[in-house]
Amino acid sequence: MGGCATTTAGPAVPGPAAPAAVNPTDVAWLQLVVPMTENALAAARLAPEHAESPHVRSAAEACTGPLEQLLGRLRAVRDRAGLPAADVHSGHRMPGMVTAADLVALRSERGAGFDRRLVALLRAHAAQLVVLAGGEQANGADAETRELARVAGAEGARETELLG
Repeated sequence: MGGCATTTAGPAVPGPAAPAAVNPTDVAWLQLVVPMTENALAAARLAPEHAESPHVRSAAEACTGPLEQLLGRLRAVRDRAGLPAADVHSGHRMPGMVTAADLVALRSERGAGFDRRLVALLRAHAAQLVVLAGGEQANGADAETRELARVAGAEGARETELLG
């Protein structure tokens, strides 16, 4: 006795919200700029105890608040896009990236040597932030990510002036 199995579809059940409409440029930008900003912020936070120059301490402090705000927004957009929090660039040496080795060196230095190293790292971060922001604005698909890139680029430009 051969029978034919039949199935009927039940009512559609909504699943989890779809990730934001991001393209590969948006993904790459977020995956790079989040750890870049985390590490630059960690470096700037060392200045009160390690810097010799009042100007370097002041400049680092002036970078810290805006970088904290930027980082909060970057993480929120990354999370909205459904991207993992893992640093896919960990261990990579890239322009503008303050590495774990850089942070170790900064923590072990004080005075003028710390000042030179910190300023060089923060300048490189700020310059690369501007470059990367331009790429995201030109090629990203997600409007919120592109707007955040505009903000990040403006912050990079401000930091470049501040550290000059």
